[in-house]
Amino acid sequence: MLERAARLVTRSFEILIVACLAVMGVLVFGNVVLRYAFNSGIAFSEELSRLLFVWLIFLGAVLASAKRIHIGFDALQQAVGPRLRRAFKLVTGALILVGCAIFIVGGWRQVQVNLGNSYPVMGISYAWLYGAAVVFGVALVFPVCNNLRRAWRGDDEPLVEDLGGRIETLAERIEAGEARKPRPPGDAR
Repeated sequence: MLERAARLVTRSFEILIVACLAVMGVLVFGNVVLRYAFNSGIAFSEELSRLLFVWLIFLGAVLASAKRIHIGFDALQQAVGPRLRRAFKLVTGALILVGCAIFIVGGWRQVQVNLGNSYPVMGISYAWLYGAAVVFGVALVFPVCNNLRRAWRGDDEPLVEDLGGRIETLAERIEAGEARKPRPPGDAR
């Protein structure tokens, strides 16, 4: 049940990220076309695009952490034995949880401070901007706690997936899929 909920949250984050990116793309492209072709523009385009970009970054960071595809420097962890590697994972996880607490508390304070301030054109509160930090802090707690739980149980799996290995595996799967497909006549590959 917990795994199903995690998949649902991950999928909803993916949908939100795609929606943010799509709206940003339409707004920015539409604004450029309107400015150059018609000497006008969408008044709220810049403000909304900036707001969506902030949300996109924070949601993407949580999603990358949950899927273990974020950037990580694990050379030191790979150079030490399993017991020290486990200790490193526990310490870094605890430090990230402290960072999450800072984002939650600081973001919440900024939300409260900026409730009365609003965007000049859109008219919505700046609290929407700083609310991304609160959502980020709360959402990141879950994948970090999952990593801590796995490390505590002795799981020695790396916290970051090797990108080179992923690319090679994907390339092999694509080649295997292409090898099974019949080639059209005259294809000299």
